[in-house]
Amino acid sequence: MFEQSHQDIFSSVPKDKVKIVQFSDENKTLPDGSKIIYAENEEKIVIYHKKIYEKGTTYVYERKTGMIFVNGREGRIEDKKIMVHLGTYMLGNCKESDMVTITIQKT
Repeated sequence: MFEQSHQDIFSSVPKDKVKIVQFSDENKTLPDGSKIIYAENEEKIVIYHKKIYEKGTTYVYERKTGMIFVNGREGRIEDKKIMVHLGTYMLGNCKESDMVTITIQKT
């Protein structure tokens, strides 16, 4: 789908129970041509955003501490705002019928 697999993108999310939301058709994009994957569990929220012709960006928000990390580095308040904007943009521009939710549970 993207240059990375789900396992690579969400390696920072513990595998106890993870929900991943993405387009069901890998050719589908947001209106600006970008692609996005959302994942969450009890500890973290992760958004992977890939703009056309650019390297993808991974945002990880830790629920307990309120900290955000961008591509593995500690982020700022502005990065939290960008992450919230991306989530809102995704929800506002995607039809539920175009999306698929994958639940991964540790066995």
